[in-house]
Amino acid sequence: MARIELIDPEKAEGRVKEVFDRVKSYYHMVPGLQKALCYLPETTNALWDLSLATASEGSIREELKRVLFAVTAHEVECEYCTAAHMIALLGQKWTQEECTEVILGKHSPRLSEKENAAVDFARAVAQRPAGITQEQVDALREIGWTDAEIVEIVAAVALMKYTTTVASALDVPLEKAMEGIGVSCGVPLDKLDG
Repeated sequence: MARIELIDPEKAEGRVKEVFDRVKSYYHMVPGLQKALCYLPETTNALWDLSLATASEGSIREELKRVLFAVTAHEVECEYCTAAHMIALLGQKWTQEECTEVILGKHSPRLSEKENAAVDFARAVAQRPAGITQEQVDALREIGWTDAEIVEIVAAVALMKYTTTVASALDVPLEKAMEGIGVSCGVPLDKLDG
């Protein structure tokens, strides 16, 4: 159960309704993340724009970005976002086992060596952005990633860290379609000691 009351799209009015309608035109529903965040409709709308741009802008294919999103969500312990991006990968014809393996750190045969290196880098950025070294960035360049693509990888991780913070801190519940799909992120955050 969410820590705040989620805004009901059927009762939304004004700018909140406009933002919900926009999101609904894409998903055919309003996800819990937007229901929680829409107390700030302009922030929700801006995040929607940023999400669409991050997923489509640049030269990294969307499927790899979905992997980056899922890996980041798992690394920062967000069950909601991990499950959401696993569903996106399942829609790209990944199996649940393939999703689970890449999320837990195994290189995927569905990805090239270069792409698996990007996933490893994204995992490191998600874990500790300030810990990234020049050597890690140089290793990406050596395997063929450009500076623009390295920025694109970091931007994908940064977007997910924002959304996972909202979903986790507000304890946004899983959508029905997400139940049983995700990879456990470890100890549920509401069960942590002190």
